[in-house]
Amino acid sequence: MTTPTYQPAPNETLGEFVDLLFKRLFFIENDMALVTLTFENDVAADAEIAINGSSMPASAFLDILKDFHATAVAKLTKTEDLVVVPSDAGARSGVVAQHLTFTSTSKTDGKVAEHVSVLIVKVQEKEGKRVMTSLVEAFSGAVGAAGAPNVGS
Repeated sequence: MTTPTYQPAPNETLGEFVDLLFKRLFFIENDMALVTLTFENDVAADAEIAINGSSMPASAFLDILKDFHATAVAKLTKTEDLVVVPSDAGARSGVVAQHLTFTSTSKTDGKVAEHVSVLIVKVQEKEGKRVMTSLVEAFSGAVGAAGAPNVGS
């Protein structure tokens, strides 16, 4: 499989930026090179991450992504923008709340689990590029089981 070239799209809406970010981070199968490149380009090194109330540095979030891709394959079922709040006139920065439903299939036993996630993502421009600077996620659906992301406390 050839890794798609990373192509930032400067004219994306805030919602589109967040959609594409999470599609590349979680829903592209067997392409850790693209996951890593997307993370390096679209997630601020000092991003504040909290999943189910557990705060972590951006580097720990990348570890979760790597572990997830090593153990499961995810398929996005639905993405819905709940609220999009631009914080500048050009709508390059702001906050996006999204509702996602997806399945994960364990690579070891083939079990499929259904998941629901609500994301609140803050997007800002840093050093001339748009990046995620904050993620708060409420995630349900057997966290740590059947290939779901395993988030420690």
